[in-house]
Amino acid sequence: MAYSINPNLPKARAIAMQLLIREGLPLSVVANRCGVHRSTVWRWKRKWNKINANVQLTNSNRPNRSATVSSFRLAACTWHIPTTTSKPYHHLWSVPDETVRLVLTVREKLKRCAEVIWHHLITVLSVTVSLSSVRRILRRHHCFDGARKKRVRPDNPRRPRPTYPGELVQTDTIHHVDPSSGRRLYFYTVIDLHTRLAYAKMAIKLRPGLAAEAVFEAQKMFGFSFSMVQSDNGPEYGHYFEQQLQSHNIQTRHSRLHRPNDNAHIERFNCTIQTECIGYYWRKSVPLSRQTTNLNKYLDYYNQERVHLGIQLRTPAGMLQRS
Repeated sequence: MAYSINPNLPKARAIAMQLLIREGLPLSVVANRCGVHRSTVWRWKRKWNKINANVQLTNSNRPNRSATVSSFRLAACTWHIPTTTSKPYHHLWSVPDETVRLVLTVREKLKRCAEVIWHHLITVLSVTVSLSSVRRILRRHHCFDGARKKRVRPDNPRRPRPTYPGELVQTDTIHHVDPSSGRRLYFYTVIDLHTRLAYAKMAIKLRPGLAAEAVFEAQKMFGFSFSMVQSDNGPEYGHYFEQQLQSHNIQTRHSRLHRPNDNAHIERFNCTIQTECIGYYWRKSVPLSRQTTNLNKYLDYYNQERVHLGIQLRTPAGMLQRS
């Protein structure tokens, strides 16, 4: 990118060069008229000389002629001086061109990821290069563009607008980690986008079957059937999860990769339930039975009493009665 995006700068430089060369004004006078420093005008003059290096301003065959340049020769000159880029031309720590070519050659030969290419360069070819440099070289040369996973699945159905209960339901998983042992506790959450009825199930394992059971239990609790369930691309929402829901005539769809806003409703519910009920980490001091009891009490409060701004300060149960 250029150091300045002002489109009038080339024209301003051209006016300064015409004052300096065509009219023959002193350098200080030109700097005062243009409102810049004398050194700036001098740098412009050096660039102007470089641009017009192929233009012959003097005639060596007539040494006795006046030193002023004729208007005929000045008409062949280029006066506008473009704004150059601010990108550095080189760096002391830059990777040599030989190493870059070697990385690309190994990539073309092995057809593997950056880690394998780096290991081959270090162990086999004895080339000193960092893994981050190999990744940056491959990324700049677009070596992984074709192998990149698509953000949208080709078989993803169109997202409907939730006009009735169960038309679109979102599900997600909350990962709770014990800071001391690193063990995990999982909460499978489900929310209906029309009524905002929510459900959560606690488990100690991350499995597609448990995620499907959470959807079925939520459907039984809400009292209406689900038409479509949307989830992210986590491992618990894979092929087996889709098979279980399709066996109950429930269509599935997935959000785009690295687009959490596609599941904004369930992400908002996850934040709310963590803030108001389950916390942000696994409290091993509290028994699981007590955590389950507190979770069920909070779900009753969330669905029956807690008002929501997204549904005009109504409760999810009130929205279900309206439907």
